[in-house]
Formats: sequence, C-alpha cells, structure tokens
Amino acid sequence: MTLSIVDFPAEPHCGGAQWTVADTDALADQVAAVMQGRAADVADALAGATLLDVMTPDDMKAAIKKELFPTKKGAMPHRDGLLFEIICWLVAAQQATADEVVTEPHTKATKQGMDTLKVAWDDGSRQLTAATIYEYKCTTNAQKTFRYPVMKAFRDFNDGKRNTDLIQQSIALLARFGLTNEERRAAFTRIVKDRPLIFEAALTVTPHPFGTADCVALFDYFENFATRPQRRGSTMPLTDVRQWFSDFAELVWSKIDV
Repeated sequence: MTLSIVDFPAEPHCGGAQWTVADTDALADQVAAVMQGRAADVADALAGATLLDVMTPDDMKAAIKKELFPTKKGAMPHRDGLLFEIICWLVAAQQATADEVVTEPHTKATKQGMDTLKVAWDDGSRQLTAATIYEYKCTTNAQKTFRYPVMKAFRDFNDGKRNTDLIQQSIALLARFGLTNEERRAAFTRIVKDRPLIFEAALTVTPHPFGTADCVALFDYFENFATRPQRRGSTMPLTDVRQWFSDFAELVWSKIDV
C-alpha cells in the first residue's frame, strides 16, 4: 500500500481520514502512470494487478516535463496542486467499491472544474444512492483555504448553482451500469430533488504530526453546512509542503525519463 489511510474524524464537524505516504517510490510510480494517461492501469494496480512499465514517447515526455517543472513565475503551487490531486484521486479510486464510479484524474494543472466526483449505484433498486463531490487543495494555509475556496465550491454545489456540471458528470459515470432511459431520468430527478450529496475536502496540512485538535479547528467551518453524514474532511500532514512536492516531482520524473 502506497498510502496509509487512517480514520481520523474531526468531531463534531465531520468524518474523515488522515493520509501518510507509506511508500514514496511506489506512489511516484502510480502518479507517473496517471500523468502518462494510464489511469485505468493504475486502477487495476490498486485492485492488485501489476503496474507494468511502458515506453513513453518523446513528445509525451516533453509535455509531462513542463507540468512537473514549470518555468513561469508562481507556477510551482499549481504543479504541487496537480500532484496532490492525482494522489487524492488514487485514494478515491482505491476506496471505491464495485458499485461506485470515480471520474478520471486531471493530468494538467490548468484543467478547470470539480476535482473529482464519485457516484454510488444500488443495482438492486436500480437507483443512484449518492454523489460525492471532492475538493482537493495543496496549500500552506489549510484553514484559510478550507474556509473560503473549498466551502464556496461546496455551497455552490449544495445550492444548485453548479447543477449542470454535477448532473452531466454523474449521468456520464452511471453509463457503466447500463441505465435505461427511464432510469437515467430518475437519476436526474434524484440529484436535483433529493440531493443525495456528500462533500469531501482533502488538504495538505502542517505541522506534522497534525493532531485531533488541529483537525477540529480546521474543519469547524463545516458547521451549519448540510448534515453531519454529508461532510468529510481529510488531511495529509507534511513538515514542509513545498519541499516535499519539489522532491516528489523529481522522483516522478525519474520514473518517466528512462
């Protein structure tokens, strides 16, 4: 297992987990494969298959190198955000059950839209049971970041301001379950009317370790938003966020530039 995921709720605000990198080298292998467009191979590897090395064309190498080592001023935090998003996608994909489908991971720092969406489907009743909206932030100021951009995104989804994006992606994911036209309309109605939404934030945090009291203080802005079962907040503690991702980018590149 590349990441150790430990249940770490921030009571009474939300459930959640804390992530620790257990195998940095293996994690770099997985992130490198995602950046090569091999998310399906990585998903298979998370389920126990062997992640095989492949040849990377020179033009792909050049594009990935630009993502890992951007030259524009102020671009490094965006690079770190991309790497963290991929790590977060790995967690979501690893935890997804056979009745859950997760969107494809981002492979470019400039991509806009929701970070990740997961839909859950009950095959017995043939209906959508939940849609989990993820917000991932690689930051050196977790409290401010969670309070403002993360909570704003969650409120926009909860208030229906981003229904078009939510519905379009949810219905696309549900295609895996072979919905009839009637079932697709029912899923549409359920999202719009019943709002079976789960909101999960994941942030890099300092210091390391990051204790229970720190998590409670971080996620207290969840108060008065949605209901307790709908809220989750996860953390990835690092001693030096920017340095860790700088070193990790070098390691990811070493898996590609071979």
